[in-house]
Amino acid sequence: MRGIARCYDELRAYCQGVPLIDCHDHSGTCGPKYTDPVMVVIAGYYHSEATNCLSDKEAAVLGDSNRSIDERWPLVERAWKASCHTGYAHVTRRVLKKFYGADALTLDVLKSMVGRMPDYTDAAAFEAVLEEANIAARILDIWPDLAAVLNGTLKLTPRGRLAISLPRFHGVRDYWSVQSNTGALDGRHVTSLDEYLDACREIFAGCKKFGAVCFKDQCAYSRTLAFENPSRAAAEEIFNWFMADPRRSAGFPDAVKPLDDFLFHQFMRMARELDLPVQIHTGHMAGIRNDIVKTNAIGLTSVIELHRDVHFDLFHANWPYAEEFVYLGKNFPNVTLDFCWANIIDPVYCQRLFQQILSSVPHSRVHAYGSDFGGNVDRAWAHADIARDNIAIALSGMVEIDYISLDDAKAVARDWMFENPNRTFKLGL
Repeated sequence: MRGIARCYDELRAYCQGVPLIDCHDHSGTCGPKYTDPVMVVIAGYYHSEATNCLSDKEAAVLGDSNRSIDERWPLVERAWKASCHTGYAHVTRRVLKKFYGADALTLDVLKSMVGRMPDYTDAAAFEAVLEEANIAARILDIWPDLAAVLNGTLKLTPRGRLAISLPRFHGVRDYWSVQSNTGALDGRHVTSLDEYLDACREIFAGCKKFGAVCFKDQCAYSRTLAFENPSRAAAEEIFNWFMADPRRSAGFPDAVKPLDDFLFHQFMRMARELDLPVQIHTGHMAGIRNDIVKTNAIGLTSVIELHRDVHFDLFHANWPYAEEFVYLGKNFPNVTLDFCWANIIDPVYCQRLFQQILSSVPHSRVHAYGSDFGGNVDRAWAHADIARDNIAIALSGMVEIDYISLDDAKAVARDWMFENPNRTFKLGL
């Protein structure tokens, strides 16, 4: 992609030189180690695009590495022809071009890749790709072994900073989930709501001591973002009911929601005490056949307004709910608008939204990039390349209409890509 504004090339070159902070990734280990060229094509989010063009049975065949390339090629070709212009497909295109020298996806290209697929399980090779992408730091949501976090032995992937994953802690609905969540505290046996909250506070403080820079909540995959503010008594009644008998489980979602909501608010208060921002998944979800209504960031309005001393980093540009996303950024000083993942979900959406936000929201409140892959470092490179395109296209367009100067556009780009997340997450870079 390239912009049509006269200053595009200069601005795109400038963006290439600005270090990126990857605001959201899932790389718990280095990788991948590819052994199947078809998997190079459909790895990451393009798998959703491909399966959206095939039957469930065909999708299973496509992902079966025990089958030959020749056998699966008709499915690869059919899916590619039907979806080759999406943002996810552009990630695959750039990976093929950059790492395999291929300008098109053909059967011959797939066969030529055999025996020359990189092994990114090697930490040095993994970091070399991050260096080439000019990714300075990554915030990792990796659901780690909490005991290793608390005793300081957890090893993060290169340039990683830990995010504390919250949903498991407020989504408890039985005795066993409570004990599992607190098991990292040696010898701790929780018997009451107070003890559970104390244990969670101790775990979160230990995570911050380890180096965690934020909380991350992706509960929108399983519940609405419309958190109510129930009484402690309502929450405690549910908690006490299932704790009294390990064979009980509170019914999901309605019977457990008051406890879930109560704990979430308690954790927001802990975020305030620990001075840690809270990242929240909003908008589009991974995979297909999802219910997106429950993920609209507008459902968080009362939470954001109540917890004014907590900084909320709203994810994925709330795709496809652009207007609500802009409203929250404009209306609440404790909100930043995060474009992690969104740059490849819908590149044109992001280009237009970058422009709209520039004209309506303080530019200090945007985080422009998050790879949102898990170990797919080649994909993270391609995603970073697309994000830089989107930023340069959007800002050069605003220069073209004399909304801002080129120097201003460069300053905004640097803020969005580096300065704002560096400040929000106190990375000290």
